[in-house]
Amino acid sequence: MVKTLQNFSVVAQNDATDSGNAIHSDDIAQKLGFTGGLVPGVTVYGYLTKPLVEFFGEEFLEKGFISARFRRPVYEGETVSVDAQIVKNEGDTTTIEATVKNSKGEACALAVAEFPGREASSDLPLPEQSPLPESLRPATPEELETNPVLGTLHVKFDSEAGSRYSRGLEDYHQVYTRSAHPAWVLRQANIAIDKNLAVGPWIHVSSDVQLLGQISSGETFQVRTRAINLYEKNGHDYADFDVAIVTEQTVMRIRHQAIYRMKI
Repeated sequence: MVKTLQNFSVVAQNDATDSGNAIHSDDIAQKLGFTGGLVPGVTVYGYLTKPLVEFFGEEFLEKGFISARFRRPVYEGETVSVDAQIVKNEGDTTTIEATVKNSKGEACALAVAEFPGREASSDLPLPEQSPLPESLRPATPEELETNPVLGTLHVKFDSEAGSRYSRGLEDYHQVYTRSAHPAWVLRQANIAIDKNLAVGPWIHVSSDVQLLGQISSGETFQVRTRAINLYEKNGHDYADFDVAIVTEQTVMRIRHQAIYRMKI
């Protein structure tokens, strides 16, 4: 039986204008046919996680799964609504569908979440550790086919900066005073791409995320990334990246899909 959770709205913020990805810049995005710079997909993902953590509690950060698809742009200053519904209870697993809609009622992002989540994928080993390149590598299918492993990021989480990030999402759950928000963690996958590849404006398309643990204040973690699937669609070059967020254990495993080279 479908059960609706408490819905909410939020004023979207484009917090990536200085990220290096020009798709978040008004000028470049408008030249590509958008109204303005795109609010990052990881930010929209953050909106989707709010009802999940509120409903399941912080255990969702350790045992949850969420598959998010970004269908339409979200722009700075737009008020978007987030709707979530329980659609299935089967055994010990609860399935929730969540949607981010713009003021026209159009679905900008869709997500399916499970708790407890799926087992961490065993068919793929963790991406190998590798040094960051001295200069950015070409963002081409040939380069990624030949050298699919990206350089490893080493990141230290600061809870004060993390709290600022969660407040920017208008997500005030108590857990984020001491642990990293899952959207902030997912954002590291974007940063890994930007730190390794000479990409132009690029678009985050989707993410399948297994949440396997929390990252606490002062904790250092690795972002290990490998390109696992390359293909072309409508003239754009797509890639699926296998991303592992690793402390002493794997705390997040991500299948991150991006249009990394756009047909201009």
